[in-house]
Amino acid sequence: MNKILLATAAFALVGQRRRCAPSRRRLRTSLSGAGRSSSLKATTGDKVSYPLGEHVTGYVTVTPDRFWLLFVDATRQAPAAATLTDLEAVAMMKSHVAWTGKYSTAEQTPEGIKLTARVDAASSQAIFGTDRVYFMRLDGNRLMVKSPGVIVPMTGATSVVEFELVKAD
Repeated sequence: MNKILLATAAFALVGQRRRCAPSRRRLRTSLSGAGRSSSLKATTGDKVSYPLGEHVTGYVTVTPDRFWLLFVDATRQAPAAATLTDLEAVAMMKSHVAWTGKYSTAEQTPEGIKLTARVDAASSQAIFGTDRVYFMRLDGNRLMVKSPGVIVPMTGATSVVEFELVKAD
């Protein structure tokens, strides 16, 4: 009798798991696409900052298995020459952030869809090999993204990071 109960429970779990797989695929498909951002805000304690200035431009592309992010300070100036001075090189490194990694999604939470990306290439070694956790909310053609706390590559501080994306053409 116990073996029959155990077998029935196992089949029920397998069947449930198969029903969940398509919804995960639909979720990844709904997140897929490119979005343009015009803001990047970091909050540490009660201090709000804009690590790339108040006029940031950027893109995030989400495919069914990979997350790509690039943000740039929209006010940065082009260098005077093709060969950068040390000061110009440091300023350029502090004026952008870029990374990519494979991601997984978890269940819908009150904060949004939980996405965890494992960084496998980055413009800053401070975030290489780390997990970046974000909660994402879809609202029409807008995607609001908020982290519970990640390292901000430009400052090195662990902060709550927020940005909003609009579907890019």
